[in-house]
Amino acid sequence: MLERKLYCSDCNKEIEAGEDIYAKMKAPKHKIMVEIKAYLKKESDILCQECFGK
Repeated sequence: MLERKLYCSDCNKEIEAGEDIYAKMKAPKHKIMVEIKAYLKKESDILCQECFGK
């Protein structure tokens, strides 16, 4: 299975497994299930805890 890595949109730090993240995104247009990491990577701005606190 292909591993998708997530990165903070602000500092570009790789998000570790189990780490809390904050994502600014629009609600999905379709009611089908999507692979969460792929959707987050494509459709949102992801922030790590450090950058969210700034």
